[in-house]
Amino acid sequence: MWKKREIIKYLKRMKLRIYLIALLTLLLAIIVIHAKKKNQIQKASIQLLEKETKKLNLDECQSVQQQVITKLRITGKTRKAIICAVKSLDNDHHNGWLWSELGTLYNLNEEKSKATTCFKQAAKLSGKISEFVHTWHFIGPFIIGKAEVDGDPVEYFGGIHNVSRKRFDKKVRFYSELTSGGEIKWKKFDQRAESDPVQISPDVNWNELISSMGSLAITEWQGWAVGEFAVNNKDEDVLVQCHGVSHLLVDDVIITGDVYRRSEYWFGIQLTPGVHSLYIPLRSKGPITFQCRLKLAGAQKFTVHKPTMQPDLVDGHVLGDMLAIPVTNLQTRKWLKKIKISISEQYTGVPIELVQEPPVNIAPGQTMPVKLKFKEVGLGSDQKRECKEISFKLTVTSAEGISEHVTINLRCRRLQQSFIFTFLDHDGSVQHAASISPTKDCPQGVCPVVLTLHGTGVPAQNQADGYKRMEKGYWIFGLDSAWVLAPTRHGAHNWEGPGMLTAITALSKLKQLTKKSPWMKNTVDENHVIFAGHSMGGHGAWHLATHYPDRALAVVPLAAWNKKEEYGDSNVFFRHDISASDVDPATKSILEACIAENEVDRHVSNLQGVPVLSRIGANDRTVHPFFLRRMYRRLKEENVNITYKEIPGKEHWWWDTWTTNDGGAVNDPQLRTFMNEYSSITSTFDQSCDSVEQDCSITSKGRYSNNEIDGKSYTLTVINPALGESLKGIRIIQQIVPYRTSKVKMSFSANGVTMETINVNKLSISDVSHVGITWSSLHLVINGLPVTIEKTPVSLCKKSGLWEQCDYGNIMGSDKERGPANYGPARRVAESSFLIVIGTQNKESAPQLLQLAVYIANLFVLTSDTIAPIIEDTMLTEQQAEDNNLIVIGGVDENIHTSKYLEKLPITYDKDNGFKLGECSFTSSRTGLLALAPHGKQGLALILMGNSLTGLRDVVNLATPTIPPMTRSPFSNMVPDFVITGPEFSRKGAGGYLCTGFWGNQWEYRLELSSCAC
Repeated sequence: MWKKREIIKYLKRMKLRIYLIALLTLLLAIIVIHAKKKNQIQKASIQLLEKETKKLNLDECQSVQQQVITKLRITGKTRKAIICAVKSLDNDHHNGWLWSELGTLYNLNEEKSKATTCFKQAAKLSGKISEFVHTWHFIGPFIIGKAEVDGDPVEYFGGIHNVSRKRFDKKVRFYSELTSGGEIKWKKFDQRAESDPVQISPDVNWNELISSMGSLAITEWQGWAVGEFAVNNKDEDVLVQCHGVSHLLVDDVIITGDVYRRSEYWFGIQLTPGVHSLYIPLRSKGPITFQCRLKLAGAQKFTVHKPTMQPDLVDGHVLGDMLAIPVTNLQTRKWLKKIKISISEQYTGVPIELVQEPPVNIAPGQTMPVKLKFKEVGLGSDQKRECKEISFKLTVTSAEGISEHVTINLRCRRLQQSFIFTFLDHDGSVQHAASISPTKDCPQGVCPVVLTLHGTGVPAQNQADGYKRMEKGYWIFGLDSAWVLAPTRHGAHNWEGPGMLTAITALSKLKQLTKKSPWMKNTVDENHVIFAGHSMGGHGAWHLATHYPDRALAVVPLAAWNKKEEYGDSNVFFRHDISASDVDPATKSILEACIAENEVDRHVSNLQGVPVLSRIGANDRTVHPFFLRRMYRRLKEENVNITYKEIPGKEHWWWDTWTTNDGGAVNDPQLRTFMNEYSSITSTFDQSCDSVEQDCSITSKGRYSNNEIDGKSYTLTVINPALGESLKGIRIIQQIVPYRTSKVKMSFSANGVTMETINVNKLSISDVSHVGITWSSLHLVINGLPVTIEKTPVSLCKKSGLWEQCDYGNIMGSDKERGPANYGPARRVAESSFLIVIGTQNKESAPQLLQLAVYIANLFVLTSDTIAPIIEDTMLTEQQAEDNNLIVIGGVDENIHTSKYLEKLPITYDKDNGFKLGECSFTSSRTGLLALAPHGKQGLALILMGNSLTGLRDVVNLATPTIPPMTRSPFSNMVPDFVITGPEFSRKGAGGYLCTGFWGNQWEYRLELSSCAC
């Protein structure tokens, strides 16, 4: 007899066999059903062909070539195209693309059942979607300017949708000054595989143009690439990824590309079965390489990406407690609701927990970084800890209960090394910076900072690690008596706009982190800074020092350029632009005023009293010494203490200046001596200051005192009061004519100061502790008249030529009056946390408004890692509105918030009479409005609307960054306070602006601040 154990074993084996037999039976049944379904599809398609060949006169078709059928379809000859497609398939019914073509033609002919049969057969042969475009048609090259906005020559012929219908016509010609004879025609490029990039190299004699025109910028060109793909299944979310281009059109819908070529980002669009077109605006210097791929989202609802910024542990302690997890909503019709993130498992390291953040919603097709904050659990702030990495798994869930996971590994660094910390930035995004602590202790444990800015493409840690040298065979990182801080921001910010504000925020955040870490011996003084940088970062050093002069101990710009518009061919201002033939001089001056605040040579007077060491390799051809020589001359003219050196035999970057590993381009003995000298400040620290929130900077002596500035003169120069801080405690708050040069000239004597103001309407005076000037003890004369100051801070306003005290509590701006908090231009709306508010009141336009909002939001994350939440107008709460700036999309009958902001501006709109501004009326059916408006106490709202969908799309295009190989953040370059676009905008660029300009100090319309002429 069998033993009990053997019987159990036998039964288990039998049970397993039964399961296997059942599984095999099920699989066989599925295969049989699938085969039957395929046979049914095959049978139905063959029957359709048989019926159509009998019904149609196939002799009417002269050619069955694929391009002939496509040409017939796109030129509207649907019936003849059907005949040719049927005739071709009758000879070869295994051509999947032709079945997609025929299905599309039946749809155009409103024969839906026939179309369905065709698409089913196409899906059987070719799959549910084409994975890539097999044939591209190219028209170009056309000339283009270097700014984001320029005209498109094909718009003169009806736009790319119309022009592309003639791409098979060899007689069609277009016109371009780049090519011999001035004419160009369509060309064809084949793509053999999905992995193959498309390279287009226009047939142009570039060398001859460069030589004759004396311009490298002439090599910049624009054009269009057009291709087709097929969707063979309904109710599918199609994902598109195009690398090497900034944006594209799928049929008539604009979506983001990615010039940074990151493989993880895909962007969704809802498409019906049929043949669809990709229209890609190309922009390049010389040859261009791009690559587009397509796929279906399938059952996956969203994708979680690894964070691009992670903090380090320093000596076992968490330093920087923010993460941003990018999440892509792959759905094109449904929102991702209530996205939450939790720690599902921790593998190693000190215990941590997440600080609960409110759940977020992500719009269909949107990619958005989701912020989270974490903290250590149950551990003290002891100095001795094991340096062990933290590893944990995050789970991201939606309201539908779907989960995705991502693993996070935080490395551990020593205090003597460079380390990364993360922080919440000025615009609500999560950013990161690298830092190195001082090699020696500072007086009272408070150290100045060398704020060092990197060049193009240099990571933050690499910039920080540039501050090393070798001594006695050992690497020494950092400086003796100063923190090294190397911030960063993704994108082509040039340390202007968002990049500058990120650098200043990193400075403040490092101070907070060091004060919260008692195991560190040295904290940060954010008000005593040596501004330094290399290449693009050298420009940033100039830029920050000239706009934050009271913080500047010294400036060390290395291999620096002055302004982007004059640096090589990077951003030439209105030289080769299509729009240059049409743009009004008044418009040009307004656009230039948008960027004049970034021109450092205009602001050199602000560096009076600040020592400067500026260097460059004598053989540098990346940044020619010309730029530093110009600054050398300008600073000498302003009596600034500047040392300028051109290092013989050196190019743009080097590691060894005089000896091996001596610190090289940014940290050799000359530079270290200079930085150590000006970072060693004799001072007394305020011992009573022990709170993280209090200003615990060096207070007693600082850089100046009333005695030390006797007989000295200083000039504060400002283009836009919204940017920067004070000089000697003086800050310009409001201008008489906004966005024009303003100056305050100061002459100090033993017990007084005489000021002369130019284009200043309001200024503030403060006793800045780290500057050490006591204004209440000085006899003040402004423009020849005495002004009494009893205490500071104080605000002075100019009324009828006299200066008198005014309300200090309202100096930054309000919904009635403009100040530094709410001056423009348009980009300022994204320099604080903001929401994109979409209209939902019109059922026909609401989907288009949502799609345009998603496009703008995706541009923000791709170009600058900016968090741009989208919210429906009816869902916006008072608290959300109060806490954020707003980008409001939709007209007065589409968005419930638009009227409220239009009422605060001197512009009116109604359906019958269009827009009215001053004496000008704009009634064209294609008119768009972008307008900055006051919001809340000191916030901003940016209105985007049109009297038609095309008018709205025109102003949305002002957000589009285009400059290769890097692109700037939306609205960040030359977009003033308001722009009204007209029907010629698409072909004339800025020459098609009906009116543009800036609002006045009370949000009024002022003729001298606008380009209107009517």
